Amino acid sequence: MKLQFIKNNILLILISALSLFLSVYKLNSLMTFIGDQGWFYISARDLLLTHDIPLVGIASSHVWLHQGALWTYVLAVLLKLFNFNPLAGGYFTAVLGSITVFVAYVLSEKLFSKKVGLIAAFLFATSPLIILNSRMPYHTSLVPIFTLFLIFSVFKWIRGKPIYFPIALGILTILYNLEIATFSLFATFSIIFIYGIFKKKNWIKGLLNRKIITLSLLFFLIPMIPMLLYDLNHGFPQTVKFVIWLFYKAAVIFGYPELHPGSISESWSTFGKFNMEALKNLIYIKNSFISAFIFLISVGLLFKLSYGDLKSKSKKISNILLLLFFAIPSLFFLAAKTGSAAYLPMLYPQVLIIIAVFFSQIMKKGTLTIAGLTLILLIGFSNVYVLLSNNYFHGISYSRRLEVAYEIIKTANGKEYNIIGRGENSKYESFVTPYTYLTWWLGKGVSEKPEKLKFYITEYPDKIKLEVK
Repeated sequence: MKLQFIKNNILLILISALSLFLSVYKLNSLMTFIGDQGWFYISARDLLLTHDIPLVGIASSHVWLHQGALWTYVLAVLLKLFNFNPLAGGYFTAVLGSITVFVAYVLSEKLFSKKVGLIAAFLFATSPLIILNSRMPYHTSLVPIFTLFLIFSVFKWIRGKPIYFPIALGILTILYNLEIATFSLFATFSIIFIYGIFKKKNWIKGLLNRKIITLSLLFFLIPMIPMLLYDLNHGFPQTVKFVIWLFYKAAVIFGYPELHPGSISESWSTFGKFNMEALKNLIYIKNSFISAFIFLISVGLLFKLSYGDLKSKSKKISNILLLLFFAIPSLFFLAAKTGSAAYLPMLYPQVLIIIAVFFSQIMKKGTLTIAGLTLILLIGFSNVYVLLSNNYFHGISYSRRLEVAYEIIKTANGKEYNIIGRGENSKYESFVTPYTYLTWWLGKGVSEKPEKLKFYITEYPDKIKLEVK
């Protein structure tokens, strides 16, 4: 039975293995370890050492609104299992990235066909941005796989399996705990739900069941317990501030950039450059215009297919469902007038599956089959070449920060010391947290009291300057 499974899925297994290899390749030198990651590592460490369980995570881009603490809990388990080794989180997200490839295949195969599934899996496995995400032990690294789970659950629910409704609700709250920007996926879910009510769909009627209602409440509330407890103990700041945040975003959408200092609306060219760069890193690393063209023509085809399904009143929901989960979060992203990368992980799966649908349509047409397959392989293996030959990475790596941490320990020579950030990025509270965690892990952490010996760290795009005073 196992041999038969391997034989039937050998291509998928090879694609998943490729993804895992690219994710763990030179992980020590290519893993990211930014300030916010350091914050989570310290939070997870303190949870294990003091048994003080955090109820919220790091502050979002708005300091008055926090992410959930879910990633802290996951990270704490990993650090416990691997003796606080910082690479534990990286290997976890790398393996998760390989699993995500498999899940992308399953969803695409269920929604469309095996061909679409294999193309989507290959695009996932060779996408530089997906691989970068897999090398990054961070709360957003879990977003793509849970987004896939969400779309799959909604698909199964609409197809007549009401048990997937509470599962979808649970996934939505997990996503919210991971990254509050995923609220736009909840908006998508709500639109589908309200449409079903107005149209009196059978998949709504199937929810009028005590078991389903009970499970829906439980699955929705359980992931939110830490945030709810935090709110109960602090006068509901998360709830109140989230509502304020929604009104704030609405104001931005309707043209009040003064509420949004540095709004991207002041420079749509900057916003355009941000998205072109994201598409290039996600689709085809060597050319942003080819990436944008493939993306736009794929989205256009999906709109055409969805319109055809609506016009013919087809019972096929795959195209429309994929379009909704792409278009609505994208509109939120556009309307928010921000070039924040926090919005992107929840869109990775939809974009790559949409492109897979496009290529599968091309390959239906005789002579274009070879051309389509050639283009897919060219894009994929060009990306692989860049990933392997150029040490594809953004910013300063974990290994470079570890070197600085070693240097601090060596120079301190057992003396008490402080670490102080300098430069533009030092304005962020979490700036020095990677060094705080790494020096602690190496054996001699920073002092909580002011000390005579001080290490000043300035970070540049590709280097770190360390000064001792």
